[in-house]
Amino acid sequence: MTKPFDNAIALDYAQCSDRELVAACLDNDAQAWESLIRRYQRLIYSIPVKQGFSSVDAADVFQSVCLILLKKLPSLRQQEKLFSWLMTTTTRECWRVAAQWRRESPAENRDPDDPADKLSELASGEPLADDQRLAFEQQQIVREAIERLPERCRELIALLFYHHDGLSYADIAARLNLPVASIGPNRARCLQKLKKDLEKKI
Repeated sequence: MTKPFDNAIALDYAQCSDRELVAACLDNDAQAWESLIRRYQRLIYSIPVKQGFSSVDAADVFQSVCLILLKKLPSLRQQEKLFSWLMTTTTRECWRVAAQWRRESPAENRDPDDPADKLSELASGEPLADDQRLAFEQQQIVREAIERLPERCRELIALLFYHHDGLSYADIAARLNLPVASIGPNRARCLQKLKKDLEKKI
């Protein structure tokens, strides 16, 4: 079963387009499938989280969407628009879960302060607002650009900007086995590489 945020992914596919990855998946290339999931796992996971789902329920939505994608791969017609397809599919899966909660929990038994009961009020059929879709798209573009960076830069950026503990330069230096004084210059170089990559997408 695919797990969110699994780091055991081959890095050779970072430069591939969605269409190329899907084609490789259809040729039973397991590494291509892992790379495709790696590319979109944070997008898929972030949608239920922003809807208010618990981490456990968000992981369940993530698993369901991965299974749907696996089944639908042979029939996907616009593989270059996989981003939009995944957003729509994930949102619909959130609606499905919310509808299930409504069926299993009668209105008179709901606690207005219970997060699960608040989720049951999600409006099915309502598309994401334009600003939400744009935010998700921009986040995805940045994630893909980071994946294309050299491994050392990916590690540094992850520790600087994505680590939940807010690590100090000393902590990061220890984890990467680097002098503390080198973190700042390396950070600047990696961000410059990231900026150049992102400018190609604008």
